[in-house]
Amino acid sequence: MDVSKYAALFLAESREHLNLCNQLLLQWEREPKATEAVGGLFRAIHSIKGMGATMEYREVADLAHRLEHLLDALRHGRVKPGPATFELLFRAVDALGVMVERSPSRTASPADPALVSELEAAVATEAPPEPVERAGRRSRASRRKPSPPPRVCPVQVVIRSDAPMRGARAALVVGRARALGPVSAVHPGPAQLERDDFDGRLSFRLESRATEEEIAAALAGAGDVERVRFVEDGDPRSAVAGQQRQIRVDLRHLDALMNRVGELVVAKNRLSALGSGDPALAELGDHIARLVSAMQADVIAARMTPVGEVFDRFPRLVRDLARDLGKQILFEAQGQEIELDRSMLDEIGDPLVHLVRNAADHGIEAPGVRTAAGKPPEGRILLAAERDRNTVSLRIADDGRGIDRVAILAQARREGLADGSTDELSDDLLLRVLARPGFTTAHKVSGVSGRGVGVDAALTRVRALGGTLEVHSELGRGTTFVIRVPLTLAIVRALLAVAGGERYALPLSYVAETIEFDPRAVTALRGQEALVIRDRVVPTVHLGDLVAGRRRPASARQPTVILEVGDRRSALVVDALLGQQDIVVEPFDAPRGVPSFVGGATILADGAPALILDASALL
Repeated sequence: MDVSKYAALFLAESREHLNLCNQLLLQWEREPKATEAVGGLFRAIHSIKGMGATMEYREVADLAHRLEHLLDALRHGRVKPGPATFELLFRAVDALGVMVERSPSRTASPADPALVSELEAAVATEAPPEPVERAGRRSRASRRKPSPPPRVCPVQVVIRSDAPMRGARAALVVGRARALGPVSAVHPGPAQLERDDFDGRLSFRLESRATEEEIAAALAGAGDVERVRFVEDGDPRSAVAGQQRQIRVDLRHLDALMNRVGELVVAKNRLSALGSGDPALAELGDHIARLVSAMQADVIAARMTPVGEVFDRFPRLVRDLARDLGKQILFEAQGQEIELDRSMLDEIGDPLVHLVRNAADHGIEAPGVRTAAGKPPEGRILLAAERDRNTVSLRIADDGRGIDRVAILAQARREGLADGSTDELSDDLLLRVLARPGFTTAHKVSGVSGRGVGVDAALTRVRALGGTLEVHSELGRGTTFVIRVPLTLAIVRALLAVAGGERYALPLSYVAETIEFDPRAVTALRGQEALVIRDRVVPTVHLGDLVAGRRRPASARQPTVILEVGDRRSALVVDALLGQQDIVVEPFDAPRGVPSFVGGATILADGAPALILDASALL
């Protein structure tokens, strides 16, 4: 059978096993006396070997087999784990990962001979074989024993429901059975095995001299075999209860479906606008709106993925950084079960990498420095996810040296990034300085950081996703970066506002409330206009002034939108509010000169475009 159609599935499953290998290795390295991890490592590598053999990726299967041999010696105590062994296992898993990525394109090279030699040398001497005389006597006895006559066995095999490439695995089972004797009455046939809805149940008749135990062992060697049963013809037990079926869907199909739903949302809004004067058309529009909303919710739910898929890469990243920097760092993750849209999750990985690398290099001190400051020698980096209304916040916190705002301000003045009137760096101003291209607090460039691109790249990427980035730091106590992003980029609920004769969309996830502008509540905050709202001073932003470029006094009862990002608030004064609407975030290539508070574009119900405002830039 053609197994090339399973290449994408092989990649997905192998990546999961490799991520698990890194997690188990890190766990085992921290607790060398714990033996639970080696069993999980052995099973993960064995699964990769089986899948590689099934797909005829010989390089993957060969290296996995050698790695499996070392793990087998480790789990049976023939080899004792040590720092050199763990380093070898990490390098072997990395090499296996490179092979896995290259195998579908048939560009994988055989394993490095030096690595192969190290794996072979690491395996201790096997247990001595039994004496020759004893083995010879058993051999002669076995020769005297007559071979049993061949018999026909009806065999039923069930492949594990969570096994990758169940059809290819079933074909491998049939191939192993044919090595034992003639096989007939295979059900389902080869064509059905290649279908995505194959449920893993396979039956055939095998004529062989092998015992049932030998047959079962041979078939189980194909991997991911849940059960092998020998049944009589007509035995009612041969029927296996139907299983709940699941299929894997290419993300491109979900992307296309989401685009179609987005077009439906625009058409639904248009239909609602046209049907406002016709009761029958309005009723039909409401019904279609409910159907489209339900379809939109189902598609978004299908695309939601736990952030743990991205978090899983960081324990190994931090471990390698700590070794390169000569530091001791404990990485912790929280909230891995929080879900994000798949497209959002794919994009958020790079900003997290930049910020985690900065925390390891700039934040965490060397063990001696930490001990002298009264801290434990091992630093801590926390990556946590939390759900907050319609957004997800990702927090990267370290307990390192913190940011010296006085030194940063002095450096910013020398480089012309801050004027002489600035005597204090607030969190907002600190982020602006750190995010300036080329600005760095490192004294020298290293392989980890020092070129002044980390915070800048993270902020640029996060804002492109419609999110915000905050920084909080205390000298000597540590630094925390907080990324806030919407659950999905495709379709969002927005509040429509008018300013300067144009309509603008404000994502509801950042709208705390709406009020009327009250001139009696006007005050000043650091020389700028602000409103006193329930004993809290909130700075104001007049959207009409921003878009028209001229200052006009606000009138009483003018609509005001209270924007909230984290613990920061701002009062956005507009000319009018038009209500809420589901909007589709359209791809937006901002031309030169577009203000920073413009975060995207959408098409409204009447077919006219509107700009989406970036709440963080308005604070």
